[in-house]
Amino acid sequence: MGYKHNKEEILETGYQVLRKNGYHDVGINQILKEAGIPKGSFYNFFESKEDFARQVIEYYGCNNSKWIETLFEESEETPINKLKSFYQLLVSYNEQDDYNGGCLVNTMSNEIGRNSDVLAKELNQQFIGWLTIIEEVVSEGQKLGEITTVYTALEIAEYLHSGFFGTFSRMKVTRSRIYMDIWIKMTFDFIKV
Repeated sequence: MGYKHNKEEILETGYQVLRKNGYHDVGINQILKEAGIPKGSFYNFFESKEDFARQVIEYYGCNNSKWIETLFEESEETPINKLKSFYQLLVSYNEQDDYNGGCLVNTMSNEIGRNSDVLAKELNQQFIGWLTIIEEVVSEGQKLGEITTVYTALEIAEYLHSGFFGTFSRMKVTRSRIYMDIWIKMTFDFIKV
C-alpha cells in the first residue's frame, strides 16, 4: 500500500523552501525532493508551480492570521502595547532566524508581485487580512485615547505593517535588527497620543 501524502505537510515544506530561496530559485524538482513526493502526487494537489506557490501563500497567510488574532486576544496589554509587543516579537523571530527568511508575503511580493497576477492577488489578500486584524487593535487604542485619531484605524494599520515590511529589506542587507528597532521606536512615538 502506497504512502498517502498529506497536503498540509507539502504546503509547510513549500513554505520553508520558498521563504528561504524565493520563487525563481526553486524548481519543481527541489520541491518534490524536499517534500519527499513523486511528481504525479504533486500534480494531484497542484496544477502548476504558480498554483503551488499560491496555495503556500494562502496556507501561510491563514495560519498567520490565526496566530495574530490569538496573540492579540490573549494579551492583557493595552492596545498600543499589544501592537508594540507584536512587532517586537517579529523582530525577535527574525533575529533568531539569523535574518535569513523574513515574511513569505513580503519576500514574494518583492520578488514576483509584478510578474504574476495570480500570486499578486493572493499576496495582497493575505496582507489585507492581517491589516484587518491590526486595524481592530488600533481602533481599540483610538477609543481609549492612546493612539492618534488624525488618521483612520485602517490608515494607521497600513502605516504600521507596510512600514515594518520596509524594515525587512534593511534587515536582509545588513543582517541586523538595528533598523527594525529604530522603526519600532519612531513609529510608536508617532502614533501615540
